[in-house]
Amino acid sequence: MIISLAWRNIIRNWHRSMVTIAAVATGLSALIFLWGFNDGVHNTMMRNLQQVIVGSIQIHHDTFFKKSSLSRHIQQTDTLKEALLEAAQGGRIKALSWRLDTFALAAGDDVSEGLVLLGMDANAELKTTRIAQKVDQGRFLQEGDGAACVLGATAARNLGVTLGDDVIFLTQDRFGALAADKFQLVGIISSGEMGIDRGLAIVPLNILQSMLEMNGRYTRIVLQVEPEHLEAVTDSLRMSLKGKGYEVLRWYDMYPMMKQWVELENAFYYIFLGVVLLIVAAGIMNTVLMSMLERVREFGVMMALGCGRGVLASMVIVESIILGGLGVIFGLGLGLFLIAWFHSAGIDLSAQMDTVARFYVDPIVYTEIDTDHLWQTVGSVMAAAIIAAIVPAWRVTRLQPVEAIHHV
Repeated sequence: MIISLAWRNIIRNWHRSMVTIAAVATGLSALIFLWGFNDGVHNTMMRNLQQVIVGSIQIHHDTFFKKSSLSRHIQQTDTLKEALLEAAQGGRIKALSWRLDTFALAAGDDVSEGLVLLGMDANAELKTTRIAQKVDQGRFLQEGDGAACVLGATAARNLGVTLGDDVIFLTQDRFGALAADKFQLVGIISSGEMGIDRGLAIVPLNILQSMLEMNGRYTRIVLQVEPEHLEAVTDSLRMSLKGKGYEVLRWYDMYPMMKQWVELENAFYYIFLGVVLLIVAAGIMNTVLMSMLERVREFGVMMALGCGRGVLASMVIVESIILGGLGVIFGLGLGLFLIAWFHSAGIDLSAQMDTVARFYVDPIVYTEIDTDHLWQTVGSVMAAAIIAAIVPAWRVTRLQPVEAIHHV
């Protein structure tokens, strides 16, 4: 009976009810779309950071990440292999690559510059990261390459070298002796990320191992895993390698600023969500309160006939819930439609790429929304609809039958 009466009261002034429902739907759909854009940008940033070069998880010699040195190297021991096999159960590890890196002085014809010299296995790296896709001049390393190298675009420009030119790298080997070799530039990377474009040189892993007296030795293992397996794989590796001289770091352990930036931006969206919820609650409360004031005499008659104040208050609350629920249904439908549309079509941010490419943002953002953000938003709007009914419901419980019947 309460639901039936509440529905009749809503459609009694359907113009006002439709305006309220439209306001709720518009606010919710806008929130869902903004969350979709926000999550699309953030998820892309985190995926790109992992997939371009960092990986999801890295394994090093203990303390290597804080103070890198060739003396803190790792080898393909049985312990390490068994730990990787155990963590990979169920296909949780998509791919992995063994790397060797050190600091070196790179020299062109007239200019020299310090950078990171990174040894990679070409075939393994193609399966593990997308760094090869960032080469826009020449090519990436290939199996069987000799003394070939790939440079970041800024580093190549600073050194004054182009494809086919020789680049000399000067560094120290495992024993501290000077090591130098000449490499031919076969590819130039333009990733938009300063650390890669300005400070990185990539050479074949076996060539660098020989140059540094590091045959059979590596400085890190890079693993690529799906986000849902990240914590499980990390826990498995840490448990298997505990106390054995290794460190297992997730991408956000190594680069916490990215995760902190995402959390900070999410906090701003929660503030915006609060503002919209206040507007939604005010709109619903205004509609329900106006409806209540128009029916004061009706409430007085109902109370005189024995209807309890609790029943009347419940009816007012149900009206608010219906208005909020209809708004949520339409808003959810519209919001998800916008997410689906722009997930396919994308939003072109090419004009802003000069400033945001360094943060691993792609030129075209494809919207996607995390489930927890979606249900938090929907739940918050429904909660706002219920809270908006508190004042009208309270006023109903304060009515006196005789006064209400004579209300003008």
